[in-house]
Amino acid sequence: MSKKRRREPSSVDTRMVEIYDDLANESEDIRIKAAHALLIRISSESNDGLREQFNEVLQRLVRGLCSSRKAARIGFSVALTELLSQQWGQHRDDGAYVLNTTELVDMLIKQTEASGKISGQEERDHQFGRLFGAEAFIKSGILFQPDASRDAWPKILDIIYGIAKQKPWLREECGWILFGTCQTLTEGDHDHSFIQALLDKLCQSGMAKTPEGIAIWLNIRAGYPGIQLPDAIWRDGNPLHRKEKSRLARILKEASTGSQSDEATGQIAQKGNWTSRIHFAWIFVLNQLAGNVAKGTKSKTVSFEEFWRGAIDDHLFAASSTEERKYWGFSLFQQMFKSVPPSLLPALFSRNLKRSLINQLASKGRYLHLAAERSIRSILDRVKVEPSSAAAALESFSCMSVEGYLSFDQLTKTKTLERLMSIADDNSLLNVGLELCNKLVCPDAQDDQVATARRQVLADEIMMLLKSRPTFHSEVGSASTLRPLVDRILEVLVICSYFSADASATNRRDLPDPPVSGKTQDMLRTRLLTCLSHIVSKFPDPGSYVYRAVGVIRLKESDSLLRSNLDPTGPISGTMGQAWTFLALIADDLEKAKGNKTFLEAFILLYSLTVLQVHNGDADAVSMLDELRSCYDLMTQRGQVHGEQGSEVLIEILLSLVAKPSVLFRRLAEQVLSTATSDINSNGLQAMVKVLETKENVSGREEMFEEENEDPESNSAASDAGSDAEEVDTEDANRTGSSSDGEGESSTSTESNEEPDDIEGTEAGNEELTAFNMKLAQALKTRPANANLVTASDEESSDEDMDDEQMEALDAHLATIFKERKRTTSKKGDKKDAKETIVNFKCRVIELMDIYVKKQHQNPLALDLLLPLLTVTRTTTSKLVSSKACNLVREYSHLCKTKESPKIHDSSTVIKLLEYVHVEAAQEGSNAHASACSQASLFLSRLLLATDREHQRDINRVYSRTQHAWSTDKESKVRASFFTDWIGWCNSIRLAR
Repeated sequence: MSKKRRREPSSVDTRMVEIYDDLANESEDIRIKAAHALLIRISSESNDGLREQFNEVLQRLVRGLCSSRKAARIGFSVALTELLSQQWGQHRDDGAYVLNTTELVDMLIKQTEASGKISGQEERDHQFGRLFGAEAFIKSGILFQPDASRDAWPKILDIIYGIAKQKPWLREECGWILFGTCQTLTEGDHDHSFIQALLDKLCQSGMAKTPEGIAIWLNIRAGYPGIQLPDAIWRDGNPLHRKEKSRLARILKEASTGSQSDEATGQIAQKGNWTSRIHFAWIFVLNQLAGNVAKGTKSKTVSFEEFWRGAIDDHLFAASSTEERKYWGFSLFQQMFKSVPPSLLPALFSRNLKRSLINQLASKGRYLHLAAERSIRSILDRVKVEPSSAAAALESFSCMSVEGYLSFDQLTKTKTLERLMSIADDNSLLNVGLELCNKLVCPDAQDDQVATARRQVLADEIMMLLKSRPTFHSEVGSASTLRPLVDRILEVLVICSYFSADASATNRRDLPDPPVSGKTQDMLRTRLLTCLSHIVSKFPDPGSYVYRAVGVIRLKESDSLLRSNLDPTGPISGTMGQAWTFLALIADDLEKAKGNKTFLEAFILLYSLTVLQVHNGDADAVSMLDELRSCYDLMTQRGQVHGEQGSEVLIEILLSLVAKPSVLFRRLAEQVLSTATSDINSNGLQAMVKVLETKENVSGREEMFEEENEDPESNSAASDAGSDAEEVDTEDANRTGSSSDGEGESSTSTESNEEPDDIEGTEAGNEELTAFNMKLAQALKTRPANANLVTASDEESSDEDMDDEQMEALDAHLATIFKERKRTTSKKGDKKDAKETIVNFKCRVIELMDIYVKKQHQNPLALDLLLPLLTVTRTTTSKLVSSKACNLVREYSHLCKTKESPKIHDSSTVIKLLEYVHVEAAQEGSNAHASACSQASLFLSRLLLATDREHQRDINRVYSRTQHAWSTDKESKVRASFFTDWIGWCNSIRLAR
């Protein structure tokens, strides 16, 4: 019996095992360190040790390429590339290597050959290993050395082309390797024979008419202009030839070219499954075409615009295209918008692309909604970096484009156009805005309904253009650049809003064609006022813009081909003639004025807008013209502000402006007041205080606006007629508001005032409804809804038939009942409207007071506002009014504490005001009211103490009297915090001494 042979213990190099294991690590840093360690280990060996180990290392690295473990292919590929580059590259040690390049390629083929019965996964692993090995040989550069074997390069090409033909799912990777090789050979100035061999193999393998083959072909054609290209494959050897456009597009989207099998037709098999990744050939072809445009190349090559329209828009974005192909289209758009020259950006916004973009953005449930959003994001990203690129997107997304019938933002439920306008450069806005104005005049539509729809969208986009920018700072910046645009916008809106073209005016491009309808003119007048509102708030010297707009009316009234909507022979013609003369006088005074022109600029703005309101049909505007003229005469003399006599008139005019539900007039009033605060006297302030004292009901509204009791039906009709008015200022009415300084301790005055009204209204409503049901039941001879069941005899009598006369009488009776019901309902709605009107008016007046306090807080007159603000905080039924009043008291106190305080000349008046504040604090109110009273009391105490230290006794006396009344009278509503705040203030004063 033979004995088993004992196995000789083999020596295992543990360090090499660790290196091989690290080469497969998923961390890139670890893989690089392992490759570096392997190269050091090889180079540190002696020649004898190297010759013994080198073949084993090469074989181990090649076998590692076939492993699917972790990141083995990547790590082993890097190590193999560096090893080949060092040992056989330009810096090799001539005595270190053993094998020549042909033997190395043979070893690669042998080590990656799949033999025997293996699974599909193992076969794929070997194919990947062979492909990675071939790439490593190419990247190392050993195949292109002068002394390299000429047989090695064709063998590598056979490997790559063979894999591409056998495995269609690897064809793109094979093509990418060869595409990169072309770049390497071009940059390294190698022998043309390498490129020629690559091209010959490309044609022999049948890959020339594949996306990869097209990219390789074009790369060779661009890098080697003198190389001989076969004409049998592409016309003139150019895949980008105009006559090859259709075939090129069909190949790039990988469409089947025939019904026969690929083997029968001799064509390479197409890829079987779709991938979301864009093929590199698309990007290269498009970049080639874009580069031709940049170079100004004129040849038979297809243009970028033609290729985009034919290959992308008509194929990928066609109505019959699948979602997958449209996804490719969106991806190409995102790539191209980032890189193409500005001159080619308009070509990207093709018709089918815009249709698909709108459809996908319209709903989040669409399959490509996220892809469409990324496309919009790519546009915005480039515009942020390069604002001048916004012109193409603005032109394509606006209604002035041929395909544009509705607003892009409305269709997609986004704010794309608005965001583009906000970040675009001034030149882009200027060009696009001028074109929008031209389209508004002539919307390229002869049908009146289509023209009306387009004009509305165009007007909205023009308004959006002015709204998009937060501000226009100076005359040397955006305001100066966009001045021609703003003037043109106002000119177009004025012509289309207030004039009608004569029927004979058919050849004038500056006149509306087709004529603007009356309904459209009403809409445009609304848009004009909104545009003026943005101009007033954002542009420096807005009066000059409005003055020019009004000047357009004056100029166009003399145009024989235009008819003004304002009757030139009407009763106000004389008033308007005086208005034009006076407006010219103000402009002349402004031009001649020296020094501060702020008031004159604000006044010309106010007067110009009033003239505009006369043309809008505002009856009050006619009388306001005379009031403004009187005010100007009182406040100025030859353009120089000199007196306070007109301040009361000015305040009344400004109050009439803020009473209108318009943002424009509110901003206008605020701007005018800010220039004339120094001229406001006590009577002017009392006019504003009177508004705060108004009751928030129907009687208060009638008293404030001098209304007469009208039929509720006419009131509701008037309300409906005003529903389309210029941008209504209801922001404060919609805001809930909140009182400051802790409202949680007790119920506010608002709550206590509103609850009884609600209960009373509910009970009254129930009684009215019951009475209405009873009358209706009596008329119809039925039982009311809440009555007991009727008897059988009653039922029989109610079912009797009525003749015609009885029916007519019943109809008249029912009409009377329902009319009374409608009148009752209208009265309830009128009460609600009256309250909202007064509340909004009070909010606007408090904002005017805020402007006065900020400008004139050092003026003792401002103290007259303190007590009315505290009173309205308690008496109002609106939390918003209360909050605004409290905030103004707090701000007034803060301004006088941090800046200049008022100079007190009569201390007794301030002491008397302090006593009134204490009386107000004793009234029942909210926590916010108590806090405001305490703050106002301390503010007045601080003023008195700053005037004379001896006033400390007067202050102590007032507080002592209030504290005594609070401690002895349980009905006193003064809060304990009122005294603790005072004690804390006294302590701070004592320590400061």
